[in-house]
Amino acid sequence: MDASIYYIVKVKLIKQNNNKEFDFIEYETKFKNKNPIIARENAFKRYQSYLDVIFKKDNISDLEARLKFKTYFVQDNETINIDEFESIDFTDSFGNGIGVFMKMNTPVEDFDITKINYESLRSKIPVSGTEVCIHGIGDISYRSNDPNSLFYHLEQEFETYKHFGYDTNGNVALVAFCDRDEWEEGYLGNGKWIDSYFEPHESKILKTPFDWSGFDKPYWWGNSNNVETNNHNQTSLEKVTDIINSGESNQVEFKPALLYNFSTRKPGIGIKGIIAKAISAFLNSNGGFLLIGVSDDGQIQGLEHDFKLSKGKNPKDFFFLEFDQMLEHFLSFSVKSNIIVEFVSIQGKEIFVVSVTPLNQKPVFLKGQFKKEFYIRGEASSRQLSDIEDIVNYWIERFK
Repeated sequence: MDASIYYIVKVKLIKQNNNKEFDFIEYETKFKNKNPIIARENAFKRYQSYLDVIFKKDNISDLEARLKFKTYFVQDNETINIDEFESIDFTDSFGNGIGVFMKMNTPVEDFDITKINYESLRSKIPVSGTEVCIHGIGDISYRSNDPNSLFYHLEQEFETYKHFGYDTNGNVALVAFCDRDEWEEGYLGNGKWIDSYFEPHESKILKTPFDWSGFDKPYWWGNSNNVETNNHNQTSLEKVTDIINSGESNQVEFKPALLYNFSTRKPGIGIKGIIAKAISAFLNSNGGFLLIGVSDDGQIQGLEHDFKLSKGKNPKDFFFLEFDQMLEHFLSFSVKSNIIVEFVSIQGKEIFVVSVTPLNQKPVFLKGQFKKEFYIRGEASSRQLSDIEDIVNYWIERFK
């Protein structure tokens, strides 16, 4: 009998050819065992083997790999073979990575609610079908570079093991961690915080190669060697600048804002709908990059108008939340594994870069005002297909 959880090792690559077109390439390997800790150990062995080949060093440490790691494009004339990483040329790019994920098999609704606190359990462990990134390098999943998100997922994993009574084989660590979101909630203004919010909380997690040293302090973000920060941001800046200079195309689209309507000078759900339409078109086509905070002619506009709508909240956290709500309202959280996001500072202004990997299993439909809608990419815009026969024929042709 399969366990209620299993593990997946994922690799994402972005390949750019001489015509400036992008191929979004994905590989994944599943690891299952009735004792999930064995599946977990095998997944991390595979993950480590990838790193060893990439950096040509046996048993390279996680810290050294992070310091060396640069996301990359693959040369157009190279053959992609996941077992032969020597064929990959490590040049700078945006939106690639390698990671280990835990996935739930058993719906929370199937648990015996007479024996558990149902609502409490829902908040502690993932629901059925959910994938959570527990370790990785690069932009392997949505917000995967955020230690806050990573630590929360590891807490979920441990609670899952505890709930099902799975053997951890002694791979347990007690980690002190200062939660950034909780710390910000304790801000009183004028540079003062509630003292208790400076205290880290301790949690038991299953061990990973990630070094949590230093994350028990309230100022860890942006100052840790464990996280790809300065070098990664510089890499992103260079690549995003190249994308902007190349202009809009069937795989690149610019939008000035996520919320703010420049015609009415007010926030509007319709602006979110336009963003969602572009994302759905990329998902149904060949993937692409959506840059929010950039005008149609490539001028860096920034996100100042959106940030002003945060009303005292952390502007970036507010923006992330609105983006999440947009995905849930117009699309589905199931597409989040195909979406990687990052703030990039360019010309002194913040823009939001959305990297969209195309769907390979099934099409995605936009939740329109009156019905579901299907979009694909045209030359430099999103195009709607309304006829059912056209949609079916398009999907068949795409996978020939």
